Amino acid sequence: MSYKEFSYFYDYFNYNADYDKLFKNIISLAKQGGVTNGIVCDLGCGTGELAFRFNSAGFDVIAVDNSDEMLDVLFDKRDEIEAYNVQILKQDITQLDMFGTVDLFTCTFDTVNHLEGQRAVQKLFDRVSLFMDPDGVFIFDMNTRYKHIYVLKNETFDFIDEEADCHWQNTLYESENRTKISITINDKHAGAVYSEEFFEYYYSLDTVLSMLEKAGLKVVKLIDGESFKEVKENTQRYMFMVKKEHNNG
Repeated sequence: MSYKEFSYFYDYFNYNADYDKLFKNIISLAKQGGVTNGIVCDLGCGTGELAFRFNSAGFDVIAVDNSDEMLDVLFDKRDEIEAYNVQILKQDITQLDMFGTVDLFTCTFDTVNHLEGQRAVQKLFDRVSLFMDPDGVFIFDMNTRYKHIYVLKNETFDFIDEEADCHWQNTLYESENRTKISITINDKHAGAVYSEEFFEYYYSLDTVLSMLEKAGLKVVKLIDGESFKEVKENTQRYMFMVKKEHNNG
């Protein structure tokens, strides 16, 4: 799944996201995993908020997304701040193809949940494992089963603003471990209405750990992806810090 028209409004309606706090905690986790510089690849990079922060911190940055609309916004931002050393690739992250190994992979804002089922997630983990440096780190987050069932469920959210309104409708399919998200944007400036639908899939923690193990990856640290503290029963977002399994002998 990739965002379409909603991409152009993503930053507008995501203004509450604390990218600085997220970036700070990702950098902290990366350091704990032994990565302080080198190549970082931001998977499902969206409009590039994290990618450009990595660039400012001195990393060599590869930003990957499969949405033409998101990439339109990303290229505009890159031009605006003249961050031309940020390499931008249009790729399906489940078919990731790098030119060499990467020191730090990141994948945030529940991008993994947007992949179409367990097979797609396994493909992502396999590709990351293939291209990650032996001493590299993979940091990603996922919305939890708890969030889908008890928070997102069948809720409706409306965001009203001067330039555009957004109507967000969730439909929980608990027996299928997924939630349908229906978005309608009323662009008051353009006098147009856009609608799109997509699914988020959720998994038990044991299932995610099993998929990582199959890809030759192990979890070094697991924290709450919103408080950045220890995981609790009502954690809504997991954040994983993962490294490659090293076979001794």
